[in-house]
Parts: sequence; structure tokens; C-alpha cells
Amino acid sequence: MNRTRHRAVAALVAGVCLAAVAVVSIPASAAPIGSECARLHIFGVQGTGQSSPTADPSTDSGVVGALIAPVLAAAPGLVTRSYIPYSAGFGGAVPGGGAAPYTVSVAEARHRLDTAVNQLADMCPGTAIAAVGYSQGAQAVSWFARDIGAGSGPVPAERIAGIALYANPDRTHSSPVFPGRPGQLSPDPAPGTSGEAVAGVQMSAPAAPGSGIAERGTGYGTLTGRVADFCAEGDLACSAPDRAALLRLGAEIAARADLRDPLAAVNSLAALLSAALGDAWTTVLLNDFHLTPGRVDYQPTVPLAQRLIDAADPRLPTPGPAEHTAASARWNAITATVATNPLNVVPALVGQLGAAWGQLLDDNAALLDPAVWVRFAGTVAAHTDYATGGLLVSGAAWMTALAHDLAGGSL
Repeated sequence: MNRTRHRAVAALVAGVCLAAVAVVSIPASAAPIGSECARLHIFGVQGTGQSSPTADPSTDSGVVGALIAPVLAAAPGLVTRSYIPYSAGFGGAVPGGGAAPYTVSVAEARHRLDTAVNQLADMCPGTAIAAVGYSQGAQAVSWFARDIGAGSGPVPAERIAGIALYANPDRTHSSPVFPGRPGQLSPDPAPGTSGEAVAGVQMSAPAAPGSGIAERGTGYGTLTGRVADFCAEGDLACSAPDRAALLRLGAEIAARADLRDPLAAVNSLAALLSAALGDAWTTVLLNDFHLTPGRVDYQPTVPLAQRLIDAADPRLPTPGPAEHTAASARWNAITATVATNPLNVVPALVGQLGAAWGQLLDDNAALLDPAVWVRFAGTVAAHTDYATGGLLVSGAAWMTALAHDLAGGSL
């Protein structure tokens, strides 16, 4: 495999093997804002391998820079911008990215974004805020937007003019361009503006099937209509197929792993998989096996595939010592009941477990479908071609229109 192809595959892994973010303690730092208070300030969060903790926050580079630079040119004096410097890593596996696991890197981006937004809000109380994120950066910005929409973010929703996400691993299933607003073509206006310029922006990109590889199904609350989520057909990061549970499980585990070298990768992945399987088994024992006198039934409230995915997701609480102890006691009770009355217990239980196995196979049927593999044959290009494929044009037009509306003028 030549070097170019190696880098492309590495970038794809970073773009599609994505998982939930973990909250970590990171020293406070942010992109320098400068002294100018414009009508609109845009924060950019780059994708995997496109930033670093020492990156210049004023350099228009990468996919996000390809969107923001035209906005500066089209709305001179009305817009300022800064890019969030962060590790942009995937466990050391991607050229240009840091050594931190993906989940730690995304949490770092979110922390630094919050700090920068707070600084701007204090320094420029009359400046509206927008944010643009790509790939790993989109997941950080999506997390930021969800919290603000729920009233728990660093600034009130009224300060947010617009949020543009590209190749977002948190994209909800078959989401339209404006999540929660199927059929909407133009963004909602920035708070306090007429929206005249924004009303002239049309975003008619078709909704890609599937969902983000790390999707958890939450919305944007009061920011709905001001968040746009762009996903290219065939981009596995934001359009992962349905019925591919093991792919999502593997993505979440890989996103927490140390991938700096083959030995570290094997050890890290094995440990994470073992822990996830153990936590899933504990949850299944406590919630899906039911004991009555002389009988054991497996009656899951959540499919086994989802139990496995949830166990690998650091956004969800893991079973503690008390739960593990209770699960061990439950297992002892199950085996004792089976041993005491096997003829009455085993046939029904085998049938129930067989049905669960069939459901697990069905939840992974896409992995055996050749049509799915054909659909994602060009996923590297789909994930990396947002700038050259024209998908940034409407986002740039939107940010420009926001600036003009905030200035009280028109384009």
C-alpha cells in the first residue's frame, strides 16, 4: 500500500470509527479572540488530523477553513473567526493527529470551545456566535449545540446565530439538513434579526440514509432550525447503515483505544472489548433474565445488540461493584433453578435465547449485504470531499447572510 493510500485509509478510520465523547479534565485554553467585536464571530473546529494544540487559530485551513474564508471575503468588517486548537487525534493512528484516544480528543475540543465562547461572550456582549465543525470537530460542536439547546451550555441559545455540521458522527437517523425540521430549506433567522438575508439561502441537499456512527438520538432543543447537519451519501461517519450493530460496537471501542502501534492497539482493544462484554452481560443478567418459582425466562427489554453498543459507550454509566455483585447472585440463582428443574426450564429458555440470537443476526444483516459494501466503496472520498464537492457553498452563504442580517442590511 503506497503512502497516499495509507493516509487515506487512516483518515477514513478516524472519520468513521467514531464513538461517544467522555468528559475529562483538561487545562483551560481557548482560541485567542482578539480585540475586535464584529457582528458575528464564527468558531471553527477542524476534523481529525487537521488541528493541534499549537495550531494557529487564525489560519483558514482544512475543510472548515474552506467554508469560513469565503465568508470573511463576502462580509468584510462584519465577521471575525477563530479556530479551536486541539489534539484532533485518534489514538495516535492518524498522521497529523495527537496520541490521545478519539474520545479524549473530542472532549478536549469541546472544553476549549466552551472556554473560547465564554471569553467572547464576556468580551463582546453584542456579538452573535456561530460555529462550524467537520468530522471529529462536528461531534464536538454537535455536543455543544445540544447542551445549549437544552439550556445547559456555556451561553444562552439567544447568542447563537447558527451551527453548521459536516460529516457529523452524532447525526440522527436519516436526519434532514435541519434536524427536527423535515422539509425546511432555509435556516431560522438569527435571534433579534429580520432574517431577510437568511431567507434567501436555500439548503436543498437530500437527506443521506442511515445515521452517524455514534448517534444517540437526541435533538437540539431551542436551537432547532438554527442547526444544519450536512452528510454526503456514502460517508460512513455520518451515514452508517442500519442493522450494522457490530460495526458501531467496534467503532466505539476503537475510539477509546491506544492505537499508536500494533502491540498497543491489540492490548488496548482487547481490554476495552472485554470490559464492554462484561458490562453488557451484567446489564443483561439484571434486566433481561426474569426468575419466578421454578422458571427462568429471557425477556429482553432492549435487544442484545443495543446492550453491547451501550456497554461500550462512555456517555452512559457503567455498572458499579454493587451491580456486578447482584449480577453474580442472579447468575447463581439462574443456574440453581435450571439444575433443579431442567425439563421445565431448559426448552423454553433455549427457544427464547434462540430468538435473541436470530435478532442479533438480523441487527447485523447489513454487514452481509453486498449492496451495502458497494454503497460504501467510495467512503474515503465521500468523507474527504466536502470542500471540493460543493457541500460547503450553502453553509458559507448562510454565514454570510447571518452577518448581513445582524448588521441590519441585506446582501
